[in-house]
Amino acid sequence: KQWYQRRVREERMKDWSVRIGNKLGKKIVELTGDVVPDMKAVVSADVIVTTPEKWDGISRSWQNRKYVQKVRLLVIDEIHLLGNDRGPVLEVIVSRTNFISSHTEQQVRVVGLST
Repeated sequence: KQWYQRRVREERMKDWSVRIGNKLGKKIVELTGDVVPDMKAVVSADVIVTTPEKWDGISRSWQNRKYVQKVRLLVIDEIHLLGNDRGPVLEVIVSRTNFISSHTEQQVRVVGLST
């Protein structure tokens, strides 16, 4: 299961680095338990690729993390896992994102993808 999640994340980083990074000139950063970039890279990133569990932990302290407050689009890949063991984490992330949005008065779009 963990190898699958890592593979999906690696595929996204590879694909998006070309499509979003190279072609659109956006800065993409991976933020996971396996990869911990310099915080300056995270703060200046246009796209952060992370796991639901990592984002759950990071977004809990949203008041102290400006880069969490700056999020305008949250894309959740493999949304069909909502009914599995990761479901509660995904639900919390979406609820917290809506909560942060209401407090910062900045609209955040949430998109779920499934293969």
